[in-house]
Amino acid sequence: MTSSTTIRLHIGNAVPPGNENETREVIALWQDIEGYFTEKPFVARGGMKSEAIPYLVTLNASPLLQTLKGARAQSGSFTLHHQAYVDNADITIDGELIITIDSDNRELSEEESYQVATAFIQQLIMACHIACPGSIQILKARFSGEGAHRYEAQHFDARTFHGARRASVENKWPKLEKHSFGNVWSWLETSEVSKTDTAIKNINKVLFTLLKVAEQRHEYSARTVLLVMYQIELLLDCRKFNSLDLIRDRTRLVLGNIPEAADCLQELHEVRYQLFISNHPVHPPPLICHTTETVLREQLGQHNSALESGTALVLKLLQDLITHDAYRYAFTESFTRN
Repeated sequence: MTSSTTIRLHIGNAVPPGNENETREVIALWQDIEGYFTEKPFVARGGMKSEAIPYLVTLNASPLLQTLKGARAQSGSFTLHHQAYVDNADITIDGELIITIDSDNRELSEEESYQVATAFIQQLIMACHIACPGSIQILKARFSGEGAHRYEAQHFDARTFHGARRASVENKWPKLEKHSFGNVWSWLETSEVSKTDTAIKNINKVLFTLLKVAEQRHEYSARTVLLVMYQIELLLDCRKFNSLDLIRDRTRLVLGNIPEAADCLQELHEVRYQLFISNHPVHPPPLICHTTETVLREQLGQHNSALESGTALVLKLLQDLITHDAYRYAFTESFTRN
């Protein structure tokens, strides 16, 4: 006998930033996603201390896709739609994802269903931002339906990844490619990132940290820089504290020369050092509103360009691994005596 549960995630702010071209590409991605998950096998943990077991997941993304299409039809782009929303609260920026979870031969508990749905949403966040950076936003979110009040939905912002995409275009490096969502999802499945709550493999440490970067709101602080630098060091297998030269050399090996405008590594390294020696400014969490981004970009202790370029580097390295069906880089060091 098959047990089936449906989880509804209402997203109060579901429209990510994006100009006209970015809006078109994000909608195209969600059109691909809409038909991708129909009783799709998904292996995940049903509890914090549970073993990973197989489920079947169906995703109805139509309500969210309708919101995204409506934003484009009404305003021309997602960014212009948000600007219009500032003066007109009746404009629609909310959407919904409906996740159905099936399990064979046993009854699904309520908590198990929400655990699996949460793992699925997290992997969806990873896949969307790798395939098309800045393409998914889950803010002001809540679960709805019977028993939903017992569970808190997680929130993920698209802003850092959208900024990474813009930095890649402006600096002409690294060139972020458009990847097939299906290829990215299959690669994530093989990484087994959904099967554990404690990452042991470096690639899964990077992917879990990608979620933590997505949780950051507006504040491009030293804490976020630390997360991005950690990902770069893991991907390039640079584990020494003062490994900036090695990071730069290995980045060049994989991706070629780094243009001066895109070279964020020195700033990222210095910010991390200042954080560890307690010589970095600290701000309280800001009021989140339509002017926050502009104000914070002018505030001391924000590292907008370095963080966005660093995130672009992380995404490019992940895309490169997916292209080559790999999960790590192996570097060999050698020397000669003359």
